[in-house]
Amino acid sequence: MGNQKQITDFTVQRNIGLGGDFVQLHLHSDCELPAIFPGQFVQVHVPSSIHGWLRIPISIHDADPASGQLKLLVQKVGKGSEYLASRREGEKVNLVLPLGKGFFIPEIDLKKEVLETHRAPYRALLVGGGCGLAPLYYLASKLKEKGFPFDILVGARNKERLVLANELAQLGPTGICTEDGSVGIKGLVTEHPLWKGVDYTHVYTCGPTPMMRAVAAKAHEMKAVCEVSLENTMACGLGACLCCVTASAEGHHLCVCTEGPVFKADTLGW
Repeated sequence: MGNQKQITDFTVQRNIGLGGDFVQLHLHSDCELPAIFPGQFVQVHVPSSIHGWLRIPISIHDADPASGQLKLLVQKVGKGSEYLASRREGEKVNLVLPLGKGFFIPEIDLKKEVLETHRAPYRALLVGGGCGLAPLYYLASKLKEKGFPFDILVGARNKERLVLANELAQLGPTGICTEDGSVGIKGLVTEHPLWKGVDYTHVYTCGPTPMMRAVAAKAHEMKAVCEVSLENTMACGLGACLCCVTASAEGHHLCVCTEGPVFKADTLGW
């Protein structure tokens, strides 16, 4: 992945309410953007009177670098995100991008490569909930471009907190779980029938940590490669403040904003 970064002003083209605390921002820059990979993020400038002098991290929801288009999924959880979610058409937002390391998509020619006679060379399951669905949407769009087979699992507490399910369903087969059963299968994403019906080779997940741990355990059972996108608190996004560090499986410290936010699940000290 390239390391080129920009500090760029974007203009808000649309602000779409998705229900509950979520909004989707459609942004445009007059500059051509660097290559952006699924799982990378931006650091957003928020006035110091609202959030202090540090920027806030937001996952990249979708991007078209050549045309300067970018989408962010924002959940209003604090003053900084509330400020960002309130931006209207024509207003400016300043971003540092793209940051971090994203999901790994293998270079596989599905017409030529067969790893085992009883196992497909590649079939992915994307599992997420809440803002964790933002990077998975961009990942799904890239997998679709490559013609890779994949399924999607969306989890939420209830239908009021269910976001992006319709948008994701336009990219690929999408299953839904809600804890109260108000939409889709009642229960957790790890209880969905998809886990029993398909022999996945790769699992990608982003969302609440307990969900990702459970998903990683399921992936391990089926011997699938599992990548998780961590949502640790980040202050600088550049590896300087070290407030986002997490433990590796060997007990070392990993800097989530520069060495991640995407990691293979078996490298983490969970």
